[in-house]
Amino acid sequence: MTGRKLGTGTRRSGLWYMDCDVSRSGASPILDVLVGVSETMAMIHHCRMGHMAFDKLSKMFPDVMRGVDKSKLVCDACEYAKHTRISYLSKGLRSISPFMLIHSDVWTCPVVSVSGMKYFVTFIDCHTRMTWVYLMRHKDEVFQCFQEFYAYVRNQFNVQVQVIRSDNGTEYVNKQFGGFLSAQGIMHQTSCPDTPAQNGVAERKNRHILEVARSLMFTMNVPKFLWSEAVMTATFLINRMPSKMLGMKSPCEMLFGENKFSVPPKLFGCTCFVRENRPAVGKLDPRAVKCIFVGYPAGQRGYKCWSPAERRTCVSMDVTFRESEPFYGEKTDLSTLFKELDHSQSMQGGQEGECNLSGECSTNGDKEQPIPTLKIVGSFIPVVVDGAE
Repeated sequence: MTGRKLGTGTRRSGLWYMDCDVSRSGASPILDVLVGVSETMAMIHHCRMGHMAFDKLSKMFPDVMRGVDKSKLVCDACEYAKHTRISYLSKGLRSISPFMLIHSDVWTCPVVSVSGMKYFVTFIDCHTRMTWVYLMRHKDEVFQCFQEFYAYVRNQFNVQVQVIRSDNGTEYVNKQFGGFLSAQGIMHQTSCPDTPAQNGVAERKNRHILEVARSLMFTMNVPKFLWSEAVMTATFLINRMPSKMLGMKSPCEMLFGENKFSVPPKLFGCTCFVRENRPAVGKLDPRAVKCIFVGYPAGQRGYKCWSPAERRTCVSMDVTFRESEPFYGEKTDLSTLFKELDHSQSMQGGQEGECNLSGECSTNGDKEQPIPTLKIVGSFIPVVVDGAE
């Protein structure tokens, strides 16, 4: 504290009211403090949500972004991860119903992931832009991944995939894949050689996924061998991001009619502590394992964490997070955001607490935030259940 007087107040009916002139911008130090809190919370939510664009953030969290000048919000991680050439492509057309047309593409990573993966394949529904990602060790696993995706669509949505569009790579154009498509009555459209623009939806989706994944990794200095976890987390978040093409709705809203999280989002790559529940733990042994938060698991309600010391992944709800502390050392000024937030809250006379999805803070650190009654199955597909678990 500097001892500088920030303002004066008047007590009325047992409450203190701050005297500040709201008609003049920057006229009151109290207003400056409030604006600082809003901008800090906006940046924290921006990082939590996979470096989502600020106009989309305003759509999802209007309370957090209310009164924030978006022109003053800058993110170096976004510049490093998303810088591209100017696009002159015209607006594409969408299919008239879900799963009528599926776009697909394969991406190769020069680094083998911690789980031994080197590729991923995407399947994008043209109508809703919902995206499914499958990690692969070899390119020839594309056919197996498509069979799993096709069975999921038939069983969960009771619809028939009519067209799949891809490039003319041998992972798509082969006797086995072609025979399956013919047997199911699915038309296969391929792009011309060296013409990736003809498969533009899948190409742009891969770029979007990698932009978000890089942003997540750069922010918390996550090593490259965790790229697969960053890609899956990026896909999970993108499926819940509002899109201008969809009328500022998310792919999840378009396909399922709602856009909810099974658990509150946290900062990818931050330090976390997971409760140790193994029966072999002794009475004097530690009750938690220090891990790195690496995403949201499929088919489970919890957080996915990886322990470098034990080289194992665990899923749990009994996790405490240090979002201002990157597991692999500080690379950005993210911890400064949390320090500024704590300082600004103390300037307002408030108590430090946990912030929920809407940006509201609770002063009861032990009170658990309410979790939406939502489960995740398949490749991050939400299914609503009745009542709280």
